[in-house]
Amino acid sequence: MIMINPSFVFIFIFIFISIFLFATCAALSAKAPNNNSPPKLSSRRSWLAKGLVASASATLLDASNPPAAVATVDALPEDLRRFTALAPLGSPKSTGTKDAGLSLSEIASRLSRVLVEGDSGKGGYFISGDIPTQIFRDDCEFTDPTNSVFSLSRYQNALKILFDPENSFVQLVEPLGMDESKKEIVAKIKSGGILQLPWKPRISSYESTIIYKIDENGLIESQVQEWSKPASQALKETFTPSFIT
Repeated sequence: MIMINPSFVFIFIFIFISIFLFATCAALSAKAPNNNSPPKLSSRRSWLAKGLVASASATLLDASNPPAAVATVDALPEDLRRFTALAPLGSPKSTGTKDAGLSLSEIASRLSRVLVEGDSGKGGYFISGDIPTQIFRDDCEFTDPTNSVFSLSRYQNALKILFDPENSFVQLVEPLGMDESKKEIVAKIKSGGILQLPWKPRISSYESTIIYKIDENGLIESQVQEWSKPASQALKETFTPSFIT
């Protein structure tokens, strides 16, 4: 009797879905006008779909040793994090005037609101892109377990096309903490929801610990996230259509 390794079955199904999604997104991109305007949502989806096919191929190559492959994804090196941030989100640009000189407590109070409501009430900025650009440096570094990018404008663009605010949520887990000696603010949130991709993947709820580093002018110079779920699980959910979750 021939025994089939279930992991190989999943991998082949995963690759089949990847190719299907890539073809779908490529078709969407082909319909977009070819001009000098910023990349359309379909082109960004196409870029992500190409990454999906590459990820699936890498998974197949590593199938002989799944634990090692998962460990690699859970500990993405800094160079790879920066590579994954190279989606077509436009060149870095100015985001307007800044509210420099705020105290640590004033920044923390503002973050407490925008993390849940957004800067103009569109929803927590992690799910809506409604980020308070006035308190972040334009060259702020944003780092999470899978990405690293030095650009507020590009990060804002990425947030706007990531989650569907109507079907996603952000909650504060506890009051924000402050460390005056380190000039740091620490927040803990719980979030989850549906991504704005053709296959509507559902991201299960997870907690994020966020460390904001404040510079000498009272502006946020870095935002570092740590997740309660492994990066491998987050990537798997991103590329899993909601109808099979």
